[in-house]
Amino acid sequence: MKYPLTLLTAQLLVSLSGMATEPAPLSFNKDIRPILSDRCFACHGPDGEKRKAGLRLDTAEGATALLESGERAIVPGKSKESALFERIHSSDPKEIMPPAKLNRPLSEAERGFLTRWIDEGAVYAKHWAFSPPEKYPAPAVKDCAWAKDDIDRFILQKLEDQGLAPNAEADRAALLRRVSFVLTGLPPTPEQLAAFLRDPAPNAYEKQVDALLASPRYGERMALDWRTPMDISRTMAVSSGRGATG
Repeated sequence: MKYPLTLLTAQLLVSLSGMATEPAPLSFNKDIRPILSDRCFACHGPDGEKRKAGLRLDTAEGATALLESGERAIVPGKSKESALFERIHSSDPKEIMPPAKLNRPLSEAERGFLTRWIDEGAVYAKHWAFSPPEKYPAPAVKDCAWAKDDIDRFILQKLEDQGLAPNAEADRAALLRRVSFVLTGLPPTPEQLAAFLRDPAPNAYEKQVDALLASPRYGERMALDWRTPMDISRTMAVSSGRGATG
């Protein structure tokens, strides 16, 4: 018996919809906090002297508190009953949030994130810096031979999820050059490279890394990001023998 194409299509869609999984809940720290911090906290954050309308959005208690208007900025699980939802979707220049004068409107995706987050319960979370680290088990991967440790397994999982495979391992000269630039900002000397290539020890690379970490050049490289451009320019001028002024 032949089924009409439309019936087969409908049956296929129903089957696929049943196989679909619900998306994971949004993460407050990853998806929501950056939006609120960037657009809302200046006027509705922890600074009580700058807070407007008595609304505080950096805490769950403040965000769900009853306002003088009789509304609540956030009603967990009910975005359509939340004043925040009305404000971020308003077309009235006097009502829309963030205010038009800020010139930093929310994108459609950001409004969608906030709406979905409220409907998911508007769960707040501590800033990651105040949360104790958690250890996650290393994921299962297909290419077990490639992964040498748990960090490799996490990296490989992401590659395999995207249908990608790792590149071939770099040769020893390239490995030393890369780590030397990262740790000191300088290439390895010919003597360092020759010694590394001659060293057959299994921990030859680790020894080179230890030597780079013990080098004064490592300290100079790490301190570079904390110095002002003027400091850097002055140091470069002195190093080149041109002297410096000021």
